[in-house]
Amino acid sequence: MVQQMSSDKVEVIAPATIANLGPGFDVFGIALREPYDVIGVKRVSETGVRVAEVTGVGANRVVSDAKRNTASVAAMEVLRKANAEFGLEISIRKGVRPCSGMGSSGASAAGGAFAANLMLEKQLPLSDLVVCAALGEQASSGTLHADNVAPSLYGGFTIIRSYNPLDVIHVVPPPNLGIVAALPDVMVSTKEARGMLPRSVEMRKLVHTVGQAASMAVGMSLGDVSLIGRSASDVIVEPVRAPLVPHLKEAEEAAMKAGAVASFLGGSGPCVASFFDFSISDGKAIGEAVRRVFESKGVKVDIWVDGWGKGCRRV
Repeated sequence: MVQQMSSDKVEVIAPATIANLGPGFDVFGIALREPYDVIGVKRVSETGVRVAEVTGVGANRVVSDAKRNTASVAAMEVLRKANAEFGLEISIRKGVRPCSGMGSSGASAAGGAFAANLMLEKQLPLSDLVVCAALGEQASSGTLHADNVAPSLYGGFTIIRSYNPLDVIHVVPPPNLGIVAALPDVMVSTKEARGMLPRSVEMRKLVHTVGQAASMAVGMSLGDVSLIGRSASDVIVEPVRAPLVPHLKEAEEAAMKAGAVASFLGGSGPCVASFFDFSISDGKAIGEAVRRVFESKGVKVDIWVDGWGKGCRRV
């Protein structure tokens, strides 16, 4: 995607995402319509990238050190790859809360890479931007993973076919695939969540996961929401992370009873994500069912009910 360059400054929207989608750990991701970060960049004569300000939800949890901020690291990687002879001043307005399981650091990284790219005379392809944004993610979580930055850049559903070399498959999901994203007032650090991952996996669980992941990818490609829903079982990652999110199972069960075709831990949590079929319902009952679970326990929760979204775009 090549857009007209701004010679001075540009502002972009970078959407939240939900990764894993059950069985697709570090591989699957899908873009949301809301919430999103807004990333602004301004060309400066000095080389390098400086973080001018971070505002918005959870801004106090976002580092402003340009060497550790995901947006600035990603933007610098774009400039480096393009051999740019100028620098950037970057501003970040957070709409995606940090520690949410909704790709907060990934949205900023994707937005930083996308905005920096718009400043170039000869723009890099999206595949290169994914690499740059993934390096931004690495600055935050300590590991290079692209399952959030890829859908934030491409939109829709993405599959990381390979990490070495990085290869992203982009799939347009069915138009009737609805998503409920519920964000309880609980903080889950990506680093903490990754530290809980098992070091080995039983063969029977691996076989189950391969089957689920393969059929979900097929469901996305064929536009079969029912198949997507039947393919969201995760027997490896979610069970070990569940203790980080109080009332997770109750919320998932409530979503299913209210009409969801699948309900699962979004990313590393605490987001609880549910799929539904827009041709059957508008998904509002699912959102309210999940809300009741958390609020009955005294936990505040934000709910988004919508379809999947587009990737990064200029404001």
